[in-house]
Amino acid sequence: MIDDETIAFIMADRLTHKNIESNPYASYLFKESGEGYNGKRPYLKKIKEETDKALIESYMKRDKSKNVNLFLVYFHVEKVLPLIGD
Repeated sequence: MIDDETIAFIMADRLTHKNIESNPYASYLFKESGEGYNGKRPYLKKIKEETDKALIESYMKRDKSKNVNLFLVYFHVEKVLPLIGD
């Protein structure tokens, strides 16, 4: 998380990134550990993206893939709802 209203994801040049190019809205499911449906569902709107490889690699924990185009995509958090269910 960048701040309380902004979150960023590293995305490869695949279907999810293509979808965000044509529709800037997305949702994400964040499930907390434990029993039941504990977690949040943030609703997001794309605000910008970066292609700076050094910046993207500074956020990566795993091996840095040199053969894949990566994007650092920033989203504004429009709203956050709790997970519900049995």
